[in-house]
Amino acid sequence: MTTLLQPEPISARRVISVCVDDFGQHEGINRAALELADRRRVSAVSCLVDGPAWPTGARALRERTNGVEMGLHLNFTEDFGQGGCHALAGLIARAYGRQLDRVRIRMAVGRQFDRFEQAMGRLPDFVDGHQHVHQLPVIRDQLIAVMDQRYGSARPWLRSTLPAEGCPPSTAFKAWLIGRLGAKSLHALARRRGYPQNSHLVGVYGFGLSETDYLLRMKAWLACAGDGDVLMCHPSLPWPGQDPLQDARNREYRALSGESFSALLESARLEVGPLQGRWAPVVKEAGGRRESGV
Repeated sequence: MTTLLQPEPISARRVISVCVDDFGQHEGINRAALELADRRRVSAVSCLVDGPAWPTGARALRERTNGVEMGLHLNFTEDFGQGGCHALAGLIARAYGRQLDRVRIRMAVGRQFDRFEQAMGRLPDFVDGHQHVHQLPVIRDQLIAVMDQRYGSARPWLRSTLPAEGCPPSTAFKAWLIGRLGAKSLHALARRRGYPQNSHLVGVYGFGLSETDYLLRMKAWLACAGDGDVLMCHPSLPWPGQDPLQDARNREYRALSGESFSALLESARLEVGPLQGRWAPVVKEAGGRRESGV
C-alpha cells in the first residue's frame, strides 16, 4: 500500500524575523526594504529616524499593512546633523567607562521615539540599535527607563545580539564579539523589566563577501537559526549618493530578492514572519513584586 506524505504544516516550521536595518538612511535602502517587504522576503524594518530619507520613507512604510514589523534603530554613531554622536569605538569606551551623560542619553532616546511616533502614528513593534548601541552600558539603562515611562504595560521587543549556537567558525567571531558588548546584561535587564527578546541574532559578517559567498554564508546562518531568531540584513537598490557599504548592500538585495534565498529557506524549513505576539506573557519585577506584562 502506498502512503502519501502530507505537507509539513506551516505552523510546525521555525519562524525567523528577517530584518532590514538602516531604513531612512537613503532612498536606495528605503526602496529595497519596501520591495522586499511587499514580496514577504523580509518581515521587519528598523528605522533610522534621523536619516535624511526618513520623512519620505516613513510615509511609504506607514501604508504597509502586510504584517511587516516596524522598529526603532536607535542611533548614537551616525551624525545626520542632530549632533551628540560618537565614532563607535569612542562610544564603546565612554559607555564602559561610565562617561556618558545619562541626561543627554535619555533625551536623545526620547527624541528618537518622538520622531518615530510622530511619523508612524504608533509605537514601534521593536527596538534595536545602529551598530548595536542599544545594548551598551548607560544607553541600555536609559532606553529601558524611557520605554517604562512612555509605554506602561506595552512591551516592544528588544533585539538580542546573542549569537546562535552551532554556526560554523567562519561566521562566528564577529558575532561573538558583538554579543560580548552587552547582550547578556541587556537580556537580564529586559527580563527584569518584562521586555521580550528574540532568541539569537544571525547575519553578522564583515561586508566584504561576493554575492556567491554571501549566499553560502546565508546557508550557514539559516542552518543554525532557531525559532524566534533574527536574521539582520542591509540591502539597498542602486543609489547615486555616498555610502561606503553600497556594493555590499546591492549584493545583499540581489541575494534576498532571488530564488536562491527562497530555496535556502525551504531547505532549512524556515518561515519568514513577525515575532510580535509569538511569546508567552512576560513577567516584570517592580517594587519587589512580580506582575504580568504583555
